[in-house]
Amino acid sequence: MEVNDSALQFTDQLLKDDQKLRDANLEVNSLAEQIRNGYSIKNAHINSRYLKVRDFLFSIAKSRIRVEDKFSLYNSIWLDEYSASYSTPEIIGRYRAGRVSSRNIVDFGAGACMQAIMFSENNDVTAIEEDPLRANLGRLNAKAYSCKGLKIITGDVNTYISNTADANITVFADPLRLSGKGEKTFETLKPNPQRIVQDLGSKVSGYVIDLPPLFPEKNISLPGEREYISLNGRINRFSLYSADLSKTERSAVILPVSRRIEGTRDMLEYEHSEKPRRFLVVPDPALTYAELVNTVFDPSIYSEFTKDNRRLVLTADRITQDTVLGEIFEVLGSSAEGDTRRELEKLKPGRVIPRFSMNPDDYYEYARSLIDPLWVGESIYLFRSNDRVVLAKKIKTSLN
Repeated sequence: MEVNDSALQFTDQLLKDDQKLRDANLEVNSLAEQIRNGYSIKNAHINSRYLKVRDFLFSIAKSRIRVEDKFSLYNSIWLDEYSASYSTPEIIGRYRAGRVSSRNIVDFGAGACMQAIMFSENNDVTAIEEDPLRANLGRLNAKAYSCKGLKIITGDVNTYISNTADANITVFADPLRLSGKGEKTFETLKPNPQRIVQDLGSKVSGYVIDLPPLFPEKNISLPGEREYISLNGRINRFSLYSADLSKTERSAVILPVSRRIEGTRDMLEYEHSEKPRRFLVVPDPALTYAELVNTVFDPSIYSEFTKDNRRLVLTADRITQDTVLGEIFEVLGSSAEGDTRRELEKLKPGRVIPRFSMNPDDYYEYARSLIDPLWVGESIYLFRSNDRVVLAKKIKTSLN
C-alpha cells in the first residue's frame, strides 16, 4: 500500500481525538450514501476541512459499501481497497477465534487487523504490519470494536522475529499472494509463513496459516489439519492448523449454516452415470476442496454425472438427509445442445443459469439467447454432459 503522508497524518489525528474520529466517520458515511446515489469523486460533496484527504475518504467510503455484508460494524471500520477485498469476513474470523483461545498470538502481516481483532476477544494478540497507514487503519478498527487484548506494531516481520523475547507464540499469518503464474509455494507468499515458523524455532507453540484455496497441498511441508471454509456457497478460506490445534486430518466448514465435517481424504471413486437420475447434487465447495465428499454423499447412493475444474455434479434417485451440505436440483428434462431453446419454451423461465464451464465472456450472451424477455417462470439451471443439456430446477441449497 503506497503511503499517503496526508492520510497517515490524518489517521494519526483521528487516533488521538475521539471527536475528530466521530466527525470523520459521519463524513465517510455521507460519502458512502452519495456513492450509492450515483455520485462520483468529482461531484460528491465533501466538507472543506477534508479536502486534503478527499481521495482517501472516498476510497474508505467505497470500501464500507463493499463490506457491508461482511462486517457488522461496516459503517465504522476503516479499510483500503485491498483490505476490503481480502480481509477475513467477520463470521469466519469469529469462527476461527472460537477454535483458538487463551493463546499468545502474533499476527504477522496483519493488514487492517480484522482477524487480529476477532482473535483478541479470547487471546492476547500482537499484530505486526509494516505499512504505516494500514497499521493505523488497524488501530482505528480496533477502536471501533473496543478491543482490549490487541497490540499493533508498525514494523518489519523479520525485525520483530530477531528482537522478540516472547515465548509460547502462536503464529497467525494470512500472507499476501505475490503475482506470477507459476505454481504456488510458500516462497510465493509474503511474508513466508514457513520461514516465520522456522526462524522463531522453539518460541513457537502453534500456528494457524491461511493459504490460497488452490494452494497445492503437495507443497505444504508443515504438518497439521487442513481446513477449508465456504461462505454462502463459495470457497473462502484454506487454513493449516498446527498439530496441537488440530482436531482431525481434514475438515470442511460451511457457513453461515455452521456445519463442520471432519474426516480423511476421499478414497472411493463414484461410478459414472451417462444419464441424469431424478436429482442432481452439487456438493458444497468446502467438501469438494477438502476431499470429504464421500463422508456426506454415500457412493453407494450417488453417482458422478459430470466433473470439471470448478465443480462435481452427482446424481441420485433419492435424496438423503445430509444434502443440506450441497445444492439440490430436480431434473425436468434434457435435450441435444441445439434443441435447448425449444425445451425451454415449454417452461418459459424468467432466467436460465448455466452450471458448466464456459468462456466467461460468452456466459451472459449464451444465457440471454435461450429465453424470451416476456417469460416470467422460475429459474432453470442447465448442466451439460457431452452433447446433452440437462434442465433442472433448484429445490434446496446449503444456505436454507
